Amino acid sequence: MSTELKMDAKGKDVSSRKGYGKQLDLLRAGSLVFISSLVVLPEALQVWVSSNLNTQLSDLAGDSDTYPPGLLMGSGAAEMVIIITSMLTAIGVVFFNYNNPILTIGSSLISFTFGWYVFIVNAVSSPIFNFENNNAPPLEPLGGWATKFREEATFYMGYLVASMAICAIALGFQFFTNLNLYRIQTGSVDAADAKPSRIRLGYYSFLVILLGAGILTVAGWTRVQEGEGKLPRQVIYPPTFIVYPDVAVMSGLWVLLYGLVCAVASYLPSKELLLTVESLSVLLWLWAIFFHVMTQVASAGPGFSGPAIQIAGLFTAVCFAPAYFSRQIYIAKYLDGNANSITDSTHQESVNMGGRNSVTMPSKDVV
Repeated sequence: MSTELKMDAKGKDVSSRKGYGKQLDLLRAGSLVFISSLVVLPEALQVWVSSNLNTQLSDLAGDSDTYPPGLLMGSGAAEMVIIITSMLTAIGVVFFNYNNPILTIGSSLISFTFGWYVFIVNAVSSPIFNFENNNAPPLEPLGGWATKFREEATFYMGYLVASMAICAIALGFQFFTNLNLYRIQTGSVDAADAKPSRIRLGYYSFLVILLGAGILTVAGWTRVQEGEGKLPRQVIYPPTFIVYPDVAVMSGLWVLLYGLVCAVASYLPSKELLLTVESLSVLLWLWAIFFHVMTQVASAGPGFSGPAIQIAGLFTAVCFAPAYFSRQIYIAKYLDGNANSITDSTHQESVNMGGRNSVTMPSKDVV
């Protein structure tokens, strides 16, 4: 039996370069699974600890005024299962070169099924229960809202919708990274096709726009009612913590602007727009860390150190999930679907020379 080696004009094996590119893709995909799991780890620990601390087993069902701690404990546990299985999968790929598509698809299924439970408990049922029973969060301005409309608008847009958006971004991207790793392991990814990434960028930009509008709703009404300067008591509508209303308004505008630019880039993916998305993602992340977290959450007091880390992780996903899809579109449209510099140069050489640099040479017979 004989095999063939594809050689370029310099006598270097093109097939080995492709193998190197595939290994690099696997390392990148595995690292992305690890990072996307790491950013939701503080969220899982925060939910677990806050629900389980000093809770008697007989009280896990809650009552008419207390959201069932058992559901929150289950949510924290489910999120930890998602994170642990995903991280172990990623560690196997990145550190031990262990690529098992069956384990990866199993991790993807866990992320999908358990993720829905986490989303429903953390972002839907718990906020609604707290609002209807006057529990915190949310924490209104000192003295309450001036009108019923402000109370309802800030809850539905600033708490419920914003919580759903940021949770969908973080958990959704974590699930995507698992599925992306599986597709690379099985060779079912077409990196030259920009359409899937454009659809995903459009979807995530919609969520970012909702998040920005939610932050802006709470921050705007707080600014109108309470004025400028430091508030006598913090206003908390997760993921928004307000101590300085003007800073919160700027945070909402930043997030909203980022979402709108991402939406336009998904529809008109020019080089300039795609690179703008990537630049804005870094600037927004820096703003979120230094101003939304270190200025707002930290100023609320040392008791909010846990939520500060939690919000920082979630905003990391908000900033860089759309930027990732923007980069994938850029690779597909302007790098011919090849993100690896070595294989890029080989491909470009072949294109420039009309394919004449590539020759086929028979290898030694293999019995």
